[in-house]
Amino acid sequence: MSKGKPINVEYQTLVILWLALLASQAIFFAIVWFAKPEIFTAEARGSILHNLPLVTVVFTAIAILFFVLSFVLKRQYMRRAARDHDAGCVQTGLLLGCVLSEVSSVLGLVLAFVFNHPYFYLWLALGALGIFLHFPRKGNLDAATSTSVR
Repeated sequence: MSKGKPINVEYQTLVILWLALLASQAIFFAIVWFAKPEIFTAEARGSILHNLPLVTVVFTAIAILFFVLSFVLKRQYMRRAARDHDAGCVQTGLLLGCVLSEVSSVLGLVLAFVFNHPYFYLWLALGALGIFLHFPRKGNLDAATSTSVR
């Protein structure tokens, strides 16, 4: 983020980036909807493990790990942004948090296309929830751009 931009412009940029990443979750679902419509049939439903217990458990563990990691790393970047008065860290933290949350959605796509898992949308929902919860807060930008000494 450039030093000369007003906070409102920087905040609008963050919101647009966040919205684009959130919209990508709907696009992922639409891709599966049109590319593999048979996965949505009632016959495709079964156990959530879907005859692939190891794959399902491993993908679930990885998705949850990246979900939690996204919040931990975002928090570190927000603290660094406030400490160093660097608004660029706010954008980096937001993008890093959203991208790490999106790993869950990518795992859902792998489950849908490679393993024909009928409950792939749970991983997409986790990714969308993570991105939704990473909504940019103007207070983080205010803290990063304030010039007062604490």
